[in-house]
Amino acid sequence: MSLTDDQLLSRFHAYAAAFEAAFASDDWSVLEPFFTADASNELNGGRVEGRSAVLQAFHDSVTMFDRRFDRRALRFVHGPVVEDGVVHLKAAVRYERRGLPALEVVGEEWFHFAGDRIQRHVDQVLNLDEVMTYLGQHGEGLRPLGAASTAA
Repeated sequence: MSLTDDQLLSRFHAYAAAFEAAFASDDWSVLEPFFTADASNELNGGRVEGRSAVLQAFHDSVTMFDRRFDRRALRFVHGPVVEDGVVHLKAAVRYERRGLPALEVVGEEWFHFAGDRIQRHVDQVLNLDEVMTYLGQHGEGLRPLGAASTAA
């Protein structure tokens, strides 16, 4: 089953809303219906395969990075748009932690669908050097890994 561009975008927006719900609740199982069983996720060249591994990678990434801040705010810089059957977007996420300068992470993502489910997700942080420099300079001031979070 091949979806139209409008159907792909609608499905992507439903996924994005479910991702935010998963982020808020830390229940990543709500994303299961959006991925194929053989889904893959690539972040800056690192790849995991299988729906369970993809959901675990999201959980781990949020735990190791996002939850160390007090606040995160996402905005789309470009898209989402459908290009050659792939949902593509560029986004910026602003992270804030009390007492530290804000950090903006800029990324580009591609969502490859098989029917109405994501089969391959590629995420590339475009300002990785800046992010790593920030972490080197301010990592001690961030919430420790695994600490209780109020991130929203």
